[in-house]
Amino acid sequence: MKKMKIILGGSLLAMTLCMSVPASVYAADTDTTAENEEMSWVFDDCGILSEDEITELNGELSDIYDTYGYDAVLWISPDVGEDEDYRQYAAEFMQDNEIGYGDTHEGMCIFHQPGVRNITIVFRGETQNDFSTKIQDKMLDKCKTYLKADDPFGGYQSLIHDLTAGLDRIAEGQKIRPMDISEDSAAGRFLTDLLMAFVIMIIPTGVLTWYQVRKMKTRVQQADASAYTADGGLELSEKHDIFLYETVSQTAKPKNDDNDSGSFSSGGESFSGSSSNY
Repeated sequence: MKKMKIILGGSLLAMTLCMSVPASVYAADTDTTAENEEMSWVFDDCGILSEDEITELNGELSDIYDTYGYDAVLWISPDVGEDEDYRQYAAEFMQDNEIGYGDTHEGMCIFHQPGVRNITIVFRGETQNDFSTKIQDKMLDKCKTYLKADDPFGGYQSLIHDLTAGLDRIAEGQKIRPMDISEDSAAGRFLTDLLMAFVIMIIPTGVLTWYQVRKMKTRVQQADASAYTADGGLELSEKHDIFLYETVSQTAKPKNDDNDSGSFSSGGESFSGSSSNY
């Protein structure tokens, strides 16, 4: 009887442990899932994106975080004031919210103010040296074509895709080129450039050929060279060398005051960014 009690007690203990272990694992999985759901890379303070659009953009930015170890966020904000430096404002947003991956805080902030029709991108960390001002301006130019067409979602995706293309080049140890963020493929760009080269060559060549052919309509074959000599021959009586002097003045191209590009500092930390109205 005593042996039977021991066996029953052991069985009950084993059953209790088997029931508690799955419950603990399920609780841990639930906590992890909840933590992932709370992470967001999209801050839409204006409510211009739908839930599906936010989910899609969050997925793309999450993939960048997992693949490249790079913290990129989208911040859509009401107007912060015309006197503000939008790049500085975005940099402070990154610092205040600890946006940046690793010890060097690698990251980028897409800062959009629909009210004043401004789009700004700011880079933090060592990768700011890879995304030059020329690359940043090209990224903004592509984005603005969507914003002008009232397609902010397409504009955000354009910037995210250009960022991904640039990070791909960095991962390969290569320098980012303007063509790397172009919408056209390499084959398409080659065919377009080849066609343009032929067109540019054909136009002047055709005009010159037509002009020469037209001049040759009055041509008559001569038996000797006497027809090309004036009566009495050529007599050179006087010679003058005349030199013309020309003064060339240059005027610097006015800068667009709506655009701000280059490196700057925020809280003693270096940033790089570009801001442009559309």
